[in-house]
Amino acid sequence: MLELFGALAADYMASIDNPLASTVPAIGALSLRALMQKRASNARDVLLHEIRRGNTPIEFHNADEAAAVTYRYMRAAEEGAARLNLQLLAGVIVGSAEGPGLYADDFLRWADVLAGLRREEVIVLGVMQRVQTGETPIEDPAQNPPLAFWLACTGILEQQYGLRPAASTSHAHALLRTGLVQLVSGSMETVVVPAPTGELAALSGLLRIEGLLASEPAGLH
Repeated sequence: MLELFGALAADYMASIDNPLASTVPAIGALSLRALMQKRASNARDVLLHEIRRGNTPIEFHNADEAAAVTYRYMRAAEEGAARLNLQLLAGVIVGSAEGPGLYADDFLRWADVLAGLRREEVIVLGVMQRVQTGETPIEDPAQNPPLAFWLACTGILEQQYGLRPAASTSHAHALLRTGLVQLVSGSMETVVVPAPTGELAALSGLLRIEGLLASEPAGLH
C-alpha cells in the first residue's frame, strides 16, 4: 500500500509540472512550481510516515477511491495546510483503515473539517477529546456536567499549554464552524459553555489528537 500511495503522490506531483498560464511571468512560474513541489513532497513524506506507524494495511474498494483520498490530501498541502493539519489528515487515513474502513466520501468530509484548523484550535480539540474519552477524569462530576467538563478542559489548557481561559473559550467558539463543538447550557454565572459533539467522538475513533501534537518535530510549534 505504501507503493500505491507513493505512486499516486508522484502522479499528483508530476501534474504540478504542467505549464502554468502564459500570463504568469517565467521566473514567477518557476518559483511557484518549486513551492508547490516542496509542499507536495513534504505532504507525501508525512503521509508515508503515518502509514508506516499504523498497524493495519490500508485497503480500498477501487483505484478511484484511492486516488480521491490521495489527491484531496495532496491538495490540502498545495493550499498551504500546515504540517500538523497534514498529520491530522494522514491520521484519519490510517485510523479509518484500522477501524471502520477507508471510504473516499468520509475522508473528503474530514479533510474539509480539519485542513484549515489553526494550531490553537487543534490543541483545544485535543484536550476536549481527552476529557470526553475519560483519559483525564473530571474532578467534581457532581457539579453541573457541562460546566464541569469545560472547567476541566480550561484547567488543562492553561496548565499544560499556556492558554488562558478566555483564549480557550474564544478558540472553542471558533470551532463551532466545524461541527465538532457545540454550545450547551452552563450555569447562572456562565450561561453557555463549549461541549463536544458526536462528531468529535467519531473522530476519537480514528485518531488521538494530542498524540499528534506530542509527535511534532521540535521547532515546528
